[in-house]
Amino acid sequence: MNERDLKYFCHLVETGNYTATSKQFGVTQPAISAAVKRLETQYGTTLLTQFNHRAKLVVTPAGQVLYVKARKIIREISQVELEVKHANERQVRLGFSNVAGGIWLPRMIERFVKNNLLDQITTTVADSEKLLDDLRNGKLDAAVFSTIQPEQSADLQVTQLETRQLSLLVNVNHPLSKLREISPKDLKEVPLIARYKKTIPRMALDQFCFYRNVKPTILYEAATNQLVEAWWPVT
Repeated sequence: MNERDLKYFCHLVETGNYTATSKQFGVTQPAISAAVKRLETQYGTTLLTQFNHRAKLVVTPAGQVLYVKARKIIREISQVELEVKHANERQVRLGFSNVAGGIWLPRMIERFVKNNLLDQITTTVADSEKLLDDLRNGKLDAAVFSTIQPEQSADLQVTQLETRQLSLLVNVNHPLSKLREISPKDLKEVPLIARYKKTIPRMALDQFCFYRNVKPTILYEAATNQLVEAWWPVT
């Protein structure tokens, strides 16, 4: 078994097509067939079946097991390669999401400055999905990002740094400012300035209202809270 054969096999399972797999790796179709045959010989069982060359490729139970294990092996080998190449760079690669970066990036920079380690870190800002992809692909050493629910991961170490409640900025003269706690029904027909869709505050607001069957009245979408804070005294 070698990494190349596993890559051929996994791509073949995913596409179900010898031609597409051979084009992906720039080799001939017989080379892909030979790789599958080597794997079947090694494990002494059939991994793929096909009634004829026009029929759909079928993955056997043994082939399904190998596919799952092979994907994990390929990821681990790729991770080892990246970590070995990165080991001598003496740089800690940190990623931050837009929301979490505004909170945590200054704190971490201050800590590194105090310990004279600022020249040993590189930082990047991206959305949470890209940060997770970069972590899994070995392009980042650690990432700080915000989620509505705690992140669950089988292949990444996840540590919850802090939990924050959804907050509403309200004019001090508005009746809502007199409430210690606001429920979704209190927001019914109340015009709101909300953050952009797909941002954590907006998703939290939508989810908060969804469970009580309340549709928030969005008057305007803003990138930050500065618009509200600049117009009115808030509480």
